[in-house]
Amino acid sequence: NLYMLQSMTGYGSNSLQIDELEIYVEIKTLNSRYFDSKISIPSTLSSQELIINNILKEKLKRGKVDLRIKFMGSSNDSVSFNKSVIKNYINELKEISDFDDSHILKSLLSLPNSISKGELSFSEVQTNKIIDCVNSVIDNVIDFRKNEGKNTLKDLRENLNVIKEYSETIDKISDLHKKNIKEELEIKSQNLEVNFDNGRFEQEVFYYLEKMDINEELVRLKSHMDFFIEILDNGLIEKGKKLGFICQEIGREINTIGSKSSNSKIQNSVVEMKSSLEKIREQTLNIL
Repeated sequence: NLYMLQSMTGYGSNSLQIDELEIYVEIKTLNSRYFDSKISIPSTLSSQELIINNILKEKLKRGKVDLRIKFMGSSNDSVSFNKSVIKNYINELKEISDFDDSHILKSLLSLPNSISKGELSFSEVQTNKIIDCVNSVIDNVIDFRKNEGKNTLKDLRENLNVIKEYSETIDKISDLHKKNIKEELEIKSQNLEVNFDNGRFEQEVFYYLEKMDINEELVRLKSHMDFFIEILDNGLIEKGKKLGFICQEIGREINTIGSKSSNSKIQNSVVEMKSSLEKIREQTLNIL
């Protein structure tokens, strides 16, 4: 099966060189109910922000996604003085008052347009290279997520097995428990020296045993577990939410079994099942 379970936790980074500029791209992802992105990029690339966000959403589907692009060793960030603007300022100021030139210069540099920073700009080819780099980092993140998913899958299967084994144990105990209670009731009734309606007694015993019967719950529990495994193994990429819903159903059946049974061995098994289910529930929160 080419498909693998993905966690929502991931990391990836890469860099590329354009002229003397090194461009560093980093993506971190964590679990979240929805797709939630935070993009920190230099203003030169702000026109690409929407495009980058769409790529992230399409490929990463869900989770808290943090993308940073940094420029390192930028030689293009040169500063130049706008001489004509500065000259005009000086002439204007001198007309107003007799300033000392050195003082004027200090003040001038804070006035608008006297300094221009060399703005970086990229050609279409260069911009596409940066987008390609972002794509390659997203692929790294997906590999990371799949690797995390592998460990999660192993844990999920182990915990599902624990629940399955305990439910089989409960099934055996429950049958025995019902038999014993029926026999006990029959012996007690024979020892009672009162006349009673036999048919009515049978009805009461039947009603009593019916209240204790957990067969239906065990059947439903098994069917939910099978469905959980079916979802785990199918080709869907996003399955965390669905697995979470099935977990709730599994929990419901386990709770009912616990509340219907007075037998201490069954109660102990229910506690163990709940403990394994809690681990499964926590893991489903981090599954894509």
